Amino acid sequence: MSPADAPNTVSPDDRLPPVEPPNAGFIVQLFVIPALIVIVMFALGAGIKWLAERESNPAAYVAAIKRNNAGRWQAAHDLADVLRNPRNDHLKADPALARELVSALETELETGGTNEHEIQLRVYLCNALGEFRVPDVIDVLVKAASTERDESEAAVRFSAMKALVVYLSNAPKKDWSGHKQLMPTILKASRDEQPLMRSTAAFALGAAGTPAARERLEAMLVDSYPDVRYNAATMLARQGDEKAVGVLAEMLDRDQASALKLEDQEQARQYKRDMILVNALRATKDLAAKSPDADLASLVGPVEKLTDDGLPAGIRVQADEVLIELKKRS
Repeated sequence: MSPADAPNTVSPDDRLPPVEPPNAGFIVQLFVIPALIVIVMFALGAGIKWLAERESNPAAYVAAIKRNNAGRWQAAHDLADVLRNPRNDHLKADPALARELVSALETELETGGTNEHEIQLRVYLCNALGEFRVPDVIDVLVKAASTERDESEAAVRFSAMKALVVYLSNAPKKDWSGHKQLMPTILKASRDEQPLMRSTAAFALGAAGTPAARERLEAMLVDSYPDVRYNAATMLARQGDEKAVGVLAEMLDRDQASALKLEDQEQARQYKRDMILVNALRATKDLAAKSPDADLASLVGPVEKLTDDGLPAGIRVQADEVLIELKKRS
């Protein structure tokens, strides 16, 4: 038999491609990536569990705040968020926890550090302390609101004043009336050269509700800065003070020319306009409810203009409701 007549024979080596060792990409896809996914999932689960356990144990935050490292401010920030959560409402009445944070803030105020992390720590400690309903927090917040050794401490003073607003809005007067430096500090802040501090102090004066606070709010109705006089008018309207009417009419102006010229971005201007209008309508409604005999005729026209097209539906609906009340009074 000639080679040409021989049957075709195929060896096993001819049927399969040559065997090569797996390359690095194949190993990564097969083993490394799935392993990384498992590790990430495990880490996420452990992190969620750690956060849940830490939230239920505020002492862990306190311990982190007391450590001498640059990240302490994050623990204070997180604890403030925990205290704001309605689920943790019971913590706000915990005097032991409050005293721990008071001690921490007192130490930081004494140290007086002015780098970014030290300022942030004091800011978030103020935020956290404002959430409590125990009078232990008042004196240190008053101290923080009035301590001004460096320009960087302006942020701390502002946060302390906001914290006092939150505290006064929730605590009964008997809990704070005996703190002699509280009202003088708020009154001084209402005359601060910084408009933001004055406008925040207006909220604190409204929350305090004392005769001296009301008298100062009435004086703030002629403040050169729109936000200050708007906040003063809002607080007075909540107390049924008819002297707020003139500024309320300014707030109800749909164009808001004087307030919006302070904003650079169009989106910020629109947001601020809407917020001013919403607050003005609420304040008008409060004033009408608290002072049935007040002359609110001058507010009818501005409110009526807010029912037209061109404004968000929520504002138009709210304006319709207020307009009905005002016309009933007429």
